[in-house]
Amino acid sequence: MIHPMATLGKPLATNRASAKAVARGTLLEQTIRGKIEQATGAERLEVLNESRMHNVPSDAETHFRVVVVSSRFEGANRLQRHRVIHRALADELAGPVHALAIDALTPAEWQARDEQRSLSPDCRGGSRFDSPED
Repeated sequence: MIHPMATLGKPLATNRASAKAVARGTLLEQTIRGKIEQATGAERLEVLNESRMHNVPSDAETHFRVVVVSSRFEGANRLQRHRVIHRALADELAGPVHALAIDALTPAEWQARDEQRSLSPDCRGGSRFDSPED
């Protein structure tokens, strides 16, 4: 059964061999994917546009979740792993990307999780697009 709060975006691709899936992603998704792969040597990478779960225009690309599985994370704590990804995506986080949820795992951690990503809750807040009430 799918968790009622789990309205996940469609993954861009689940591994490097999925070149056709990568081609289907938007330019921003492809950019995010390339920068994370370069920074982490990801063995598994999912880029999910979760913008539709938030109070933004229907074509927005502002809220993303990434699942990054890399042996390079061995010995690194959660903060160190997130910093690697934030440095790689500095331009995107300063511009079009408003929110980034990160699952940064070693292959053993990914396997212990039964290869399941975290679930994102539906948006509970407002939006800058809301008009103030008089």
